Amino acid sequence: MSNIKQELEKIKIPKELHERTKLGVEKAKLKQRSNIKRKFYKRFSIAAAVCLIVVSTLTFTPVLATIQEVYDKIFSSKHIDDKGVRTAIDLGHGQAVNQTFYDEKHDITVHFESVIMDDKETKLLLTYKSEKTNLENFYVDLFEGESSINLIVGNEQKKSLDNVGWGSRYYDSKENKVAEALSFESIKQYEGKNIRLEIENLTIYDNNGKRKVQTIWPLSFKLDKSAISKRTIVEINKNFSFQGETYKIKEVEFSALETRVVVNGSDTKLQTDESGMQYRVMSKLEHKFLNARKVDKKYGYIVDDKKSGVFLKSAGEKVEPIFSKGEVEGAKDEYIMIFAPVKDRQDSILEVGEDIKIPLFSGSGTIEKQAESSENSYIDELLADNGFTAEPLSNDEMKEMDLNLEKYSKEFSINRTVIGKVKNHKNSKVIEIVISQSGTLSEVQASNPEEAEKARKENGFLFIPIYLDHN
Repeated sequence: MSNIKQELEKIKIPKELHERTKLGVEKAKLKQRSNIKRKFYKRFSIAAAVCLIVVSTLTFTPVLATIQEVYDKIFSSKHIDDKGVRTAIDLGHGQAVNQTFYDEKHDITVHFESVIMDDKETKLLLTYKSEKTNLENFYVDLFEGESSINLIVGNEQKKSLDNVGWGSRYYDSKENKVAEALSFESIKQYEGKNIRLEIENLTIYDNNGKRKVQTIWPLSFKLDKSAISKRTIVEINKNFSFQGETYKIKEVEFSALETRVVVNGSDTKLQTDESGMQYRVMSKLEHKFLNARKVDKKYGYIVDDKKSGVFLKSAGEKVEPIFSKGEVEGAKDEYIMIFAPVKDRQDSILEVGEDIKIPLFSGSGTIEKQAESSENSYIDELLADNGFTAEPLSNDEMKEMDLNLEKYSKEFSINRTVIGKVKNHKNSKVIEIVISQSGTLSEVQASNPEEAEKARKENGFLFIPIYLDHN
């Protein structure tokens, strides 16, 4: 190996060509197809690099654009479950950094692709691969993992940057390669300055739980204005009601990376317990927004077209929610719904379920047309989403339930109303179904159908009741 290295050093190659060639070597192995997943690649030998460098003096320039196109397809494909990133890449937004770092200790080659940002968020796109280390369970998890990202500007002290949502990850098992679209706070205020980003530590999730891999991956570059897109904030102040709650769309924020709809409502407020501690509960609108979220083994968080949810429609096309930006907090009592960028900002409609359609930029502060679903149709939809169908109780069954609820309320001080029974589930493990005020469905199950039937008989009925919980 030392002889090969000596021979390599004798070859006189212009520095610029050498750097571009190393980049080409890293990119050439990338493939368009792969398998992902998130929650809910291989290193060339020196000998191979020598051969590629020599050949590239004649062939690299004409194929560079093709290699770059293949490389970019990772981040514009559905494997990245952030439609905002995919849209921004397709439209040519962002600053290319094109730097490669080799983590020798772990045999991981890291390629920093590009950086995109607006006033609220920075996206750093990178891939990493290895010939020796299996990267299937390796994550750069800024949200709840052991990883972090730090910023150093000039002689300033290192600053740890906050995450924005979960980011997006894709693992190619054939190439042993990971693509990450990291999401963290905006650094646009450093435009024109030389900055250094450091990814500190990787996170491993496997059968042994969560573990840390100590490392630092550095990236130094001058932040150019091409990395920064403008965010436009439009005050809306439109009111609507949904499932007995009242909401106000305060504002809509538009950028190349996303569209944010900022809402407050009668059930988005912070709650306070007996000790004075404040906490947040999921509003009915948030439940509806997440109702259409589905975890796909190949593509991460996607829209379940069989379920209703909350969507934007712009220029006649449905705008997908960005579910990977879950748990992005707004101001006190606010709930933020995040969608992909829209094509026509003036022609934007917020659709809540099947019946509520709110034109954001037409009319006064109230909805022009609204035919909200009744409580019964909402309950039927919620049950159907969980595989159940409801039917009414007979008079005798209703009498049984009245006696049972009277006894139940005296023993447990729980305020419930029976609203029906589950159809065709008598021989299942389910004992009862409860729907909470916030719109959450829960089941009580026995270990087997026989135990469930026994429990129902002990309570005096042979059917599966559906309760509405008023607490």
